Amino acid sequence: MNREKNIDPLVYMQQELCDMWGINNQAKYVFYYDESNNCRKFWVDDSKQQFNTDYTADFVLAGLVKKEEDTVDVSLETFRRLLKLQGNVEEIKFKKLYAKGDFLHCVKEKRLFETLSWIDKSPFYIHYTNVNNLFYTLVEIFDSIVGFDEISEFGYDYLKMKSVFYYMFKEKTDALQSLMFKYKYPNIQRENIKEFCNELLSLLGSRREMKENEKFLAGMLARAAESDELVFLHNNDDYVMQENYAEFYIDPIRKYQKSRHIFDEEIIVQDIVKKQIAKGENMADNFKFVKSETDIFVQLSDVIAGILGKLFKYINSTSVNQRRRDIEDLSKIQVDNILLIDKLRTEANQENPGFLCSIGPFDGVGILDRFFETIKSRKENRVN
Repeated sequence: MNREKNIDPLVYMQQELCDMWGINNQAKYVFYYDESNNCRKFWVDDSKQQFNTDYTADFVLAGLVKKEEDTVDVSLETFRRLLKLQGNVEEIKFKKLYAKGDFLHCVKEKRLFETLSWIDKSPFYIHYTNVNNLFYTLVEIFDSIVGFDEISEFGYDYLKMKSVFYYMFKEKTDALQSLMFKYKYPNIQRENIKEFCNELLSLLGSRREMKENEKFLAGMLARAAESDELVFLHNNDDYVMQENYAEFYIDPIRKYQKSRHIFDEEIIVQDIVKKQIAKGENMADNFKFVKSETDIFVQLSDVIAGILGKLFKYINSTSVNQRRRDIEDLSKIQVDNILLIDKLRTEANQENPGFLCSIGPFDGVGILDRFFETIKSRKENRVN
Protein backbone atom coordinates (compact mmCIF):
# COMPACT_ATOMS: atom_id res chain seq x y z
CA MET A 1 0.00 0.00 0.00
CA ASN A 2 1.20 3.51 -0.75
CA ARG A 3 2.64 5.13 2.35
CA GLU A 4 0.80 8.41 1.73
CA LYS A 5 -2.50 6.57 1.97
CA ASN A 6 -1.50 4.65 5.05
CA ILE A 7 -0.54 7.47 7.40
CA ASP A 8 -3.04 8.95 9.84
CA PRO A 9 -4.33 12.20 8.25
CA LEU A 10 -3.95 13.95 11.63
CA VAL A 11 -0.19 13.61 11.11
CA TYR A 12 -0.40 16.28 8.42
CA MET A 13 -2.21 18.61 10.79
CA GLN A 14 0.51 17.96 13.37
CA GLN A 15 3.16 18.94 10.82
CA GLU A 16 1.47 22.26 10.11
CA LEU A 17 1.34 23.03 13.83
CA CYS A 18 5.00 22.08 14.31
CA ASP A 19 6.03 24.37 11.47
CA MET A 20 3.95 27.18 12.97
CA TRP A 21 5.52 26.85 16.44
CA GLY A 22 9.09 26.18 15.29
CA ILE A 23 9.11 22.62 16.62
CA ASN A 24 11.68 20.28 15.08
CA ASN A 25 9.85 16.99 14.67
CA GLN A 26 12.14 15.66 11.95
CA ALA A 27 15.09 14.88 14.23
CA LYS A 28 15.35 11.36 15.60
CA TYR A 29 14.93 11.18 19.38
CA VAL A 30 14.20 8.51 21.95
CA PHE A 31 11.53 9.60 24.45
CA TYR A 32 10.89 7.92 27.80
CA TYR A 33 7.65 8.60 29.69
CA ASP A 34 5.90 8.22 33.00
CA GLU A 35 2.96 10.12 34.45
CA SER A 36 1.90 11.72 37.72
CA ASN A 37 -1.39 12.99 39.14
CA ASN A 38 -3.08 10.44 36.92
CA CYS A 39 -6.68 10.25 38.13
CA ARG A 40 -7.49 8.16 34.99
CA LYS A 41 -10.77 10.07 34.57
CA PHE A 42 -11.75 13.62 35.53
CA TRP A 43 -15.38 13.85 36.52
CA VAL A 44 -17.90 15.21 38.99
CA ASP A 45 -18.33 12.50 41.61
CA ASP A 46 -22.12 12.23 41.91
CA SER A 47 -21.83 10.77 45.42
CA LYS A 48 -19.87 13.82 46.68
CA GLN A 49 -21.15 16.45 44.22
CA GLN A 50 -17.57 17.59 43.60
CA PHE A 51 -14.61 16.77 41.38
CA ASN A 52 -13.19 13.30 41.92
CA THR A 53 -9.67 14.69 42.32
CA ASP A 54 -7.84 17.84 43.36
CA TYR A 55 -8.35 20.17 40.39
CA THR A 56 -5.08 22.01 41.16
CA ALA A 57 -3.08 18.82 40.50
CA ASP A 58 -2.31 18.86 36.76
CA PHE A 59 -2.06 15.58 34.90
CA VAL A 60 1.60 15.29 33.89
CA LEU A 61 3.13 13.04 31.24
CA ALA A 62 6.87 13.59 31.36
CA GLY A 63 10.31 12.11 31.32
CA LEU A 64 13.64 11.98 29.53
CA VAL A 65 14.53 12.38 25.86
CA LYS A 66 17.83 12.03 24.04
CA LYS A 67 19.07 12.13 20.47
CA GLU A 68 18.90 8.69 18.91
CA GLU A 69 22.66 8.54 18.28
CA ASP A 70 23.59 9.27 21.91
CA THR A 71 24.48 6.24 24.01
CA VAL A 72 23.99 6.19 27.78
CA ASP A 73 25.43 3.20 29.65
CA VAL A 74 23.83 3.10 33.09
CA SER A 75 22.01 0.63 35.32
CA LEU A 76 20.01 0.53 38.53
CA GLU A 77 23.24 -0.24 40.37
CA THR A 78 24.59 3.15 39.25
CA PHE A 79 21.79 4.85 41.15
CA ARG A 80 22.00 2.55 44.14
CA ARG A 81 25.54 3.87 44.61
CA LEU A 82 24.76 7.47 43.66
CA LEU A 83 21.75 7.74 45.97
CA LYS A 84 23.16 5.44 48.68
CA LEU A 85 20.21 3.06 48.41
CA GLN A 86 19.97 -0.32 50.08
CA GLY A 87 20.69 -3.34 47.96
CA ASN A 88 17.09 -4.55 48.12
CA VAL A 89 15.78 -1.47 46.24
CA GLU A 90 14.69 -2.91 42.90
CA GLU A 91 13.29 0.21 41.23
CA ILE A 92 13.66 3.99 41.33
CA LYS A 93 10.21 5.27 42.32
CA PHE A 94 9.47 8.90 43.05
CA LYS A 95 6.79 8.19 45.66
CA LYS A 96 9.05 5.88 47.66
CA LEU A 97 12.39 7.67 47.44
CA TYR A 98 11.66 11.37 46.93
CA ALA A 99 8.04 12.31 47.60
CA LYS A 100 7.77 13.44 51.21
CA GLY A 101 4.94 15.95 51.24
CA ASP A 102 4.36 18.87 48.90
CA PHE A 103 6.72 20.47 46.40
CA LEU A 104 8.66 22.53 48.94
CA HIS A 105 9.26 19.42 51.05
CA CYS A 106 10.33 17.31 48.06
CA VAL A 107 12.97 19.82 47.02
CA LYS A 108 14.65 19.41 50.40
CA GLU A 109 15.80 15.96 49.24
CA LYS A 110 19.51 15.58 48.49
CA ARG A 111 18.59 12.47 46.48
CA LEU A 112 16.60 14.69 44.16
CA PHE A 113 19.59 16.96 43.63
CA GLU A 114 21.85 14.00 42.88
CA THR A 115 19.35 12.61 40.36
CA LEU A 116 18.73 15.94 38.62
CA SER A 117 22.48 16.61 38.52
CA TRP A 118 23.09 13.24 36.86
CA ILE A 119 20.46 14.07 34.22
CA ASP A 120 21.99 17.52 33.69
CA LYS A 121 25.41 15.99 33.01
CA SER A 122 24.02 13.26 30.74
CA PRO A 123 22.93 13.56 27.08
CA PHE A 124 19.32 13.60 28.26
CA TYR A 125 16.86 16.48 28.20
CA ILE A 126 13.59 16.55 30.06
CA HIS A 127 10.20 16.81 28.37
CA TYR A 128 6.68 17.21 29.69
CA THR A 129 3.02 17.79 28.97
CA ASN A 130 0.97 19.17 31.84
CA VAL A 131 -2.81 19.44 31.64
CA ASN A 132 -4.75 21.79 33.90
CA ASN A 133 -8.00 19.85 34.37
CA LEU A 134 -10.13 22.81 35.40
CA PHE A 135 -8.92 24.93 32.49
CA TYR A 136 -9.48 22.06 30.07
CA THR A 137 -13.11 21.64 31.09
CA LEU A 138 -13.94 25.36 31.29
CA VAL A 139 -12.67 25.76 27.73
CA GLU A 140 -15.58 23.55 26.64
CA ILE A 141 -17.98 26.21 27.94
CA PHE A 142 -15.93 29.01 26.39
CA ASP A 143 -15.89 27.37 22.96
CA SER A 144 -19.63 26.76 23.21
CA ILE A 145 -20.54 30.42 23.77
CA VAL A 146 -18.17 32.31 21.45
CA GLY A 147 -16.15 31.65 18.31
CA PHE A 148 -12.65 32.56 17.19
CA ASP A 149 -13.79 35.06 14.55
CA GLU A 150 -16.06 36.83 16.99
CA ILE A 151 -13.26 37.19 19.53
CA SER A 152 -10.99 38.65 16.85
CA GLU A 153 -13.63 41.07 15.55
CA PHE A 154 -13.80 42.70 18.97
CA GLY A 155 -10.01 43.05 19.11
CA TYR A 156 -9.30 40.35 21.66
CA ASP A 157 -6.76 37.54 21.57
CA TYR A 158 -8.46 34.14 21.41
CA LEU A 159 -6.01 32.22 23.63
CA LYS A 160 -5.74 35.00 26.19
CA MET A 161 -9.53 35.23 26.43
CA LYS A 162 -9.72 31.52 27.27
CA SER A 163 -7.45 32.28 30.21
CA VAL A 164 -9.60 35.25 31.26
CA PHE A 165 -12.63 32.95 31.30
CA TYR A 166 -10.73 30.41 33.41
CA TYR A 167 -9.71 33.01 36.01
CA MET A 168 -13.27 34.34 36.21
CA PHE A 169 -14.33 30.98 37.67
CA LYS A 170 -11.13 29.68 39.30
CA GLU A 171 -11.88 31.10 42.75
CA LYS A 172 -15.50 29.94 42.61
CA THR A 173 -14.88 26.22 42.25
CA ASP A 174 -17.06 25.10 45.19
CA ALA A 175 -20.16 26.68 43.68
CA LEU A 176 -19.05 25.66 40.19
CA GLN A 177 -18.82 21.98 41.16
CA SER A 178 -22.33 22.06 42.65
CA LEU A 179 -23.66 23.69 39.49
CA MET A 180 -21.94 21.11 37.27
CA PHE A 181 -23.45 18.33 39.36
CA LYS A 182 -26.92 19.88 39.16
CA TYR A 183 -26.86 20.00 35.35
CA LYS A 184 -24.92 16.74 34.83
CA TYR A 185 -22.13 18.68 33.14
CA PRO A 186 -20.90 18.29 30.41
CA ASN A 187 -24.20 16.81 29.25
CA ILE A 188 -26.45 19.87 29.44
CA GLN A 189 -30.00 19.23 28.34
CA ARG A 190 -31.22 21.76 25.79
CA GLU A 191 -34.18 22.73 27.92
CA ASN A 192 -31.74 23.65 30.72
CA ILE A 193 -29.44 25.92 28.71
CA LYS A 194 -30.99 29.14 29.99
CA GLU A 195 -30.86 28.11 33.66
CA PHE A 196 -27.32 26.73 33.35
CA CYS A 197 -25.92 29.88 31.74
CA ASN A 198 -27.77 32.21 34.10
CA GLU A 199 -26.45 30.33 37.12
CA LEU A 200 -22.93 30.61 35.74
CA LEU A 201 -23.50 34.34 35.38
CA SER A 202 -24.72 34.59 38.95
CA LEU A 203 -21.38 33.15 40.14
CA LEU A 204 -19.60 36.09 38.54
CA GLY A 205 -21.37 38.85 40.43
CA SER A 206 -21.96 42.39 39.23
CA ARG A 207 -20.64 43.40 35.81
CA ARG A 208 -19.82 46.85 37.16
CA GLU A 209 -16.83 45.36 38.95
CA MET A 210 -15.57 43.48 35.89
CA LYS A 211 -12.81 44.45 33.48
CA GLU A 212 -13.84 45.13 29.88
CA ASN A 213 -12.74 41.72 28.60
CA GLU A 214 -14.63 40.03 31.45
CA LYS A 215 -17.75 42.06 30.62
CA PHE A 216 -17.47 40.87 27.02
CA LEU A 217 -17.38 37.21 28.10
CA ALA A 218 -20.24 37.72 30.55
CA GLY A 219 -22.20 39.17 27.64
CA MET A 220 -21.45 36.12 25.52
CA LEU A 221 -22.66 33.91 28.36
CA ALA A 222 -25.87 35.96 28.65
CA ARG A 223 -26.40 35.62 24.91
CA ALA A 224 -25.85 31.86 25.13
CA ALA A 225 -28.61 31.69 27.75
CA GLU A 226 -31.06 32.69 25.01
CA SER A 227 -29.74 30.16 22.50
CA ASP A 228 -30.88 26.62 21.83
CA GLU A 229 -27.43 25.02 21.66
CA LEU A 230 -24.15 24.80 23.54
CA VAL A 231 -22.31 22.95 20.83
CA PHE A 232 -19.76 21.03 22.95
CA LEU A 233 -22.00 20.39 25.94
CA HIS A 234 -24.63 17.99 24.61
CA ASN A 235 -24.68 14.22 24.02
CA ASN A 236 -21.80 13.58 26.42
CA ASP A 237 -21.64 11.21 29.37
CA ASP A 238 -23.14 12.69 32.52
CA TYR A 239 -20.50 14.25 34.81
CA VAL A 240 -17.47 12.98 32.80
CA MET A 241 -15.21 15.83 31.68
CA GLN A 242 -12.16 13.77 30.74
CA GLU A 243 -12.83 10.10 29.95
CA ASN A 244 -9.11 9.29 29.84
CA TYR A 245 -5.78 10.90 29.02
CA ALA A 246 -4.92 8.78 25.98
CA GLU A 247 -4.87 11.78 23.63
CA PHE A 248 -1.79 13.13 25.41
CA TYR A 249 0.06 9.87 24.78
CA ILE A 250 -1.02 9.85 21.14
CA ASP A 251 0.03 13.44 20.46
CA PRO A 252 3.85 12.97 20.68
CA ILE A 253 3.66 9.68 18.76
CA ARG A 254 2.06 11.51 15.85
CA LYS A 255 4.17 14.64 16.29
CA TYR A 256 7.55 12.89 16.39
CA GLN A 257 7.08 10.08 13.89
CA LYS A 258 10.79 9.61 13.28
CA SER A 259 11.46 9.16 16.98
CA ARG A 260 10.87 6.25 19.34
CA HIS A 261 8.54 6.51 22.34
CA ILE A 262 8.82 4.26 25.41
CA PHE A 263 5.99 4.58 27.92
CA ASP A 264 5.47 3.14 31.35
CA GLU A 265 2.84 0.42 31.18
CA GLU A 266 -0.69 1.81 31.57
CA ILE A 267 -3.11 -0.93 30.56
CA ILE A 268 -6.29 1.01 29.74
CA VAL A 269 -4.49 3.84 27.99
CA GLN A 270 -2.18 1.65 25.95
CA ASP A 271 -5.10 -0.31 24.51
CA ILE A 272 -6.72 2.94 23.39
CA VAL A 273 -3.46 4.25 21.95
CA LYS A 274 -2.86 1.09 19.94
CA LYS A 275 -6.37 1.26 18.48
CA GLN A 276 -6.20 4.93 17.53
CA ILE A 277 -2.69 5.24 16.13
CA ALA A 278 -2.59 4.72 12.37
CA LYS A 279 -0.70 1.62 11.25
CA GLY A 280 1.26 3.35 8.55
CA GLU A 281 4.95 2.92 7.90
CA ASN A 282 6.96 4.11 10.94
CA MET A 283 3.82 4.84 12.96
CA ALA A 284 3.21 1.21 13.89
CA ASP A 285 6.67 0.68 15.32
CA ASN A 286 7.67 3.95 16.93
CA PHE A 287 6.16 3.36 20.37
CA LYS A 288 5.85 0.69 23.03
CA PHE A 289 4.73 0.28 26.64
CA VAL A 290 7.04 -1.45 29.10
CA LYS A 291 7.08 -2.47 32.75
CA SER A 292 9.00 0.28 34.51
CA GLU A 293 11.19 -2.15 36.47
CA THR A 294 12.72 -3.28 33.17
CA ASP A 295 13.89 0.17 32.05
CA ILE A 296 15.99 2.53 34.18
CA PHE A 297 15.16 5.50 31.96
CA VAL A 298 11.43 5.01 32.46
CA GLN A 299 12.17 4.90 36.19
CA LEU A 300 14.03 8.21 35.98
CA SER A 301 11.11 9.58 33.99
CA ASP A 302 8.93 8.77 37.00
CA VAL A 303 11.13 11.10 39.06
CA ILE A 304 10.74 13.90 36.50
CA ALA A 305 6.98 13.40 36.22
CA GLY A 306 6.67 13.25 39.99
CA ILE A 307 8.55 16.43 40.85
CA LEU A 308 6.90 18.36 38.00
CA GLY A 309 3.49 17.21 39.19
CA LYS A 310 4.32 18.61 42.64
CA LEU A 311 5.61 21.84 41.09
CA PHE A 312 2.52 22.51 38.96
CA LYS A 313 0.22 21.78 41.90
CA TYR A 314 2.18 24.23 44.02
CA ILE A 315 1.96 26.96 41.37
CA ASN A 316 -1.78 26.34 40.83
CA SER A 317 -2.66 26.42 44.51
CA THR A 318 -0.63 29.40 45.78
CA SER A 319 -0.83 33.15 45.29
CA VAL A 320 2.01 35.40 44.16
CA ASN A 321 2.34 36.74 47.69
CA GLN A 322 2.46 33.26 49.19
CA ARG A 323 5.18 32.21 46.76
CA ARG A 324 7.21 35.33 47.61
CA ARG A 325 7.01 34.49 51.31
CA ASP A 326 7.98 30.88 50.62
CA ILE A 327 10.97 31.96 48.54
CA GLU A 328 12.34 34.02 51.42
CA ASP A 329 12.38 30.92 53.62
CA LEU A 330 14.00 28.50 51.16
CA SER A 331 17.07 26.58 52.28
CA LYS A 332 20.16 26.17 50.11
CA ILE A 333 19.23 22.64 49.00
CA GLN A 334 15.72 23.83 48.09
CA VAL A 335 17.12 26.68 46.01
CA ASP A 336 19.64 24.38 44.33
CA ASN A 337 16.99 21.82 43.42
CA ILE A 338 14.51 24.37 42.11
CA LEU A 339 17.10 26.15 39.99
CA LEU A 340 18.30 22.81 38.64
CA ILE A 341 14.74 22.04 37.55
CA ASP A 342 14.66 25.41 35.81
CA LYS A 343 18.05 24.73 34.14
CA LEU A 344 16.81 21.41 32.77
CA ARG A 345 13.63 23.07 31.58
CA THR A 346 15.54 25.88 29.85
CA GLU A 347 17.96 23.52 28.13
CA ALA A 348 15.08 21.35 26.92
CA ASN A 349 13.32 24.36 25.43
CA GLN A 350 16.53 25.45 23.69
CA GLU A 351 16.98 22.00 22.15
CA ASN A 352 13.38 21.80 21.00
CA PRO A 353 10.45 24.01 22.11
CA GLY A 354 8.17 21.04 21.51
CA PHE A 355 9.66 19.26 24.53
CA LEU A 356 7.66 21.48 26.91
CA CYS A 357 3.88 21.53 26.44
CA SER A 358 1.51 23.22 28.89
CA ILE A 359 -2.25 22.97 28.46
CA GLY A 360 -3.56 25.61 30.77
CA PRO A 361 -4.05 29.36 31.10
CA PHE A 362 -2.12 31.54 28.68
CA ASP A 363 0.05 33.12 31.38
CA GLY A 364 0.82 29.81 33.10
CA VAL A 365 4.31 29.55 31.61
CA GLY A 366 4.97 33.18 32.53
CA ILE A 367 3.95 32.57 36.15
CA LEU A 368 6.37 29.66 36.30
CA ASP A 369 9.14 31.73 34.70
CA ARG A 370 8.65 34.52 37.23
CA PHE A 371 8.78 32.02 40.09
CA PHE A 372 12.17 30.78 38.92
CA GLU A 373 13.45 34.30 38.19
CA THR A 374 12.51 35.48 41.68
CA ILE A 375 14.52 32.62 43.20
CA LYS A 376 17.50 33.43 40.97
CA SER A 377 17.37 37.08 42.04
CA ARG A 378 17.15 36.11 45.70
CA LYS A 379 20.21 33.87 45.37
CA GLU A 380 22.22 36.54 43.54
CA ASN A 381 21.30 39.23 46.08
CA ARG A 382 22.35 37.05 49.00
CA VAL A 383 25.65 36.20 47.34
CA ASN A 384 26.37 39.88 46.72
